Amino acid sequence: MDFIYVIAIVVVGLIIHGQSKRLKSVEDKVSLLEKSKQVAAVDIKPSVSASVQAVQQSQATQTVNPVQVQAQNQPLNQASPRATDPALIADIQKLDAGKDVSGEESSGRLLGGIGIAAVIIGIAFFLKFAFDNNWIGPSGRVMIGIVAGLALLGLGQILRKKYLNYSDLLMGGGIVVLYLSIFSAHFFFQLIPPFVAGVFMAFVTALGLAISIANGTLVLGVVSVLGGFATPFMANSGTNEMVSLFGYITILNLGVLGVSFFKKWPELILIAFVGTILNFIVWFASYYNNTLLAPTLIFCFITFLIFLVASVARAINEKSTVDNLNYFLLGAGAFLFALITYALLNPDYHSSLGFIAVCISVIYMLVAFVINKFNPEDKTLNIFLPGLAVTFLSLAVPLQFSGSWIAVSWLVESLVLYYIALSIGNRGFQVMGVVVYILGLLNLFIWNFPNAYDKGFVVFFNPFFIILVLAIGVAYTIAMIYRRYSSATIDIQKRGIVAFVIIANVLTVCAFSSQIIFYHNSQITQAGETYHLASQEAARYNTGNAAYTENSQLYKNYTDSISSTQNTSNTWVSIFWTIYAALLTAIGFGYRKSSARRLGLTLFIITAIKVFIDVWSLGQIYRIVSFIVFGVIALAASFAYTKYRDRLKDIL
Repeated sequence: MDFIYVIAIVVVGLIIHGQSKRLKSVEDKVSLLEKSKQVAAVDIKPSVSASVQAVQQSQATQTVNPVQVQAQNQPLNQASPRATDPALIADIQKLDAGKDVSGEESSGRLLGGIGIAAVIIGIAFFLKFAFDNNWIGPSGRVMIGIVAGLALLGLGQILRKKYLNYSDLLMGGGIVVLYLSIFSAHFFFQLIPPFVAGVFMAFVTALGLAISIANGTLVLGVVSVLGGFATPFMANSGTNEMVSLFGYITILNLGVLGVSFFKKWPELILIAFVGTILNFIVWFASYYNNTLLAPTLIFCFITFLIFLVASVARAINEKSTVDNLNYFLLGAGAFLFALITYALLNPDYHSSLGFIAVCISVIYMLVAFVINKFNPEDKTLNIFLPGLAVTFLSLAVPLQFSGSWIAVSWLVESLVLYYIALSIGNRGFQVMGVVVYILGLLNLFIWNFPNAYDKGFVVFFNPFFIILVLAIGVAYTIAMIYRRYSSATIDIQKRGIVAFVIIANVLTVCAFSSQIIFYHNSQITQAGETYHLASQEAARYNTGNAAYTENSQLYKNYTDSISSTQNTSNTWVSIFWTIYAALLTAIGFGYRKSSARRLGLTLFIITAIKVFIDVWSLGQIYRIVSFIVFGVIALAASFAYTKYRDRLKDIL
């Protein structure tokens, strides 16, 4: 049992480390005491001077009153208010009563710890010598280990009141010795089967956790949990014990998370999380096959819920800003569960992946609602959780849909998120609503725009225009939601309304302009096909100069057709922009909407710039039409400004 050497060396290191920390703590207390005495001396000096002056003045004027002198000298018998810190007084009282230790006594304890470690190492050498000479058989060796582990636990409990550091080290060493003794009985000596070894190790884990709870000892809890998650490796039978493994880890996680929550030991949660992942990865790589899909998914889902509930309970219990561990567990738990689910279901059950992502999203939406209700102070967490929910909901869209339906789903999702955000007053859903809306627009313009038209293009009855109309409706609806729900501040409410109204108008301009452009582009496409067919037909029946002449004429007709179609398209776009700018300006004046009026003026300016740029490429007739139409509408707008200038001042 060479592991006894390891235990001895570990105990030595821990004892020396614990005693050095103890010595440093004592030195800090002594330094604090000296500093407090200096502060008290500084505070007493002015008080003494004041008392002496008061006594001298009293002697010069009247007979000294003993009671008055005692009252005046009171600062001499008391510490200064700055030296009356409760913790400092407690340290001073402990030192005065002899309950604390001096630097010399701490050094003595350090030497004593070294001596104890030396004795342990000597005993380890003796046992090793006895084992090598076969004085003690396998059963005896295991029993010695068990007795030694129990003895360390008992000795640590006895020494706990006076020697806390010794107690933790001895009891932790005892738990480790018990684990290794049972492991040796199974692995080295084959005295017990794997199942019995696992049961004994589980008992040791439960014993260690019980003692750590009773004594409030984190070190012992850490050792017990590490041993608990190491048990499946140490008691491995070499066969697939899936039910036993999953059941054991689930029970262990429930116990560990319960202890960590009530004792405020988040370190145990992290150990349990990592231990669960390691056990699952080893089992998955060794034994998983498609017939075990259902129980594997059930175990992963239960484990995911256990750590999620633990994180939510800690967040609610803290009633303030949670720590980084909570963020890690909330995020890592969700993404690991999603990753494992993807690995299990893809590609045979790919159609179910979107549903799984939606389920995760719904769970985190419920969690976000609960956290927002019970712990609204943590603003960051109340943005992080909706972000997780929306992330998985958005991932479900491309997993479940394709083509134009992705943009449609994201636009509808953004509307739902905004409704949730403004109805419950959660800023996180609001932020994610903007993100998802932008994703929908990007998907529409980047992936759907290149295929928006072909030779069979029909104005207004094509996916691109219909989705743009949906985006416009969503923008106006979100603006109405801003107006209806006042959970946001007035400034955010006004900015939100203005922003989405502007977005809706810009998209409206894009929608109708795109139909004009796409229609004429489809005509150009048809003209190109007609030209190629005609040139092929001419080449079939003509040769030489006749073929060249006819082909040149066909090409000239084709280029003239393209130029004319493009000019028509640009002219109609300019006319539409001008009419829409005038309409926005009229709405701005009529309903006293400065944002609409300014948007109309901006569109007027943009249209003017476009007309002056297009004039170099337009034909004679198109130039005349463009300038006359734009000029008439601009004059009408100018007249409206002149007539309603008083109202304009009120609007501004």
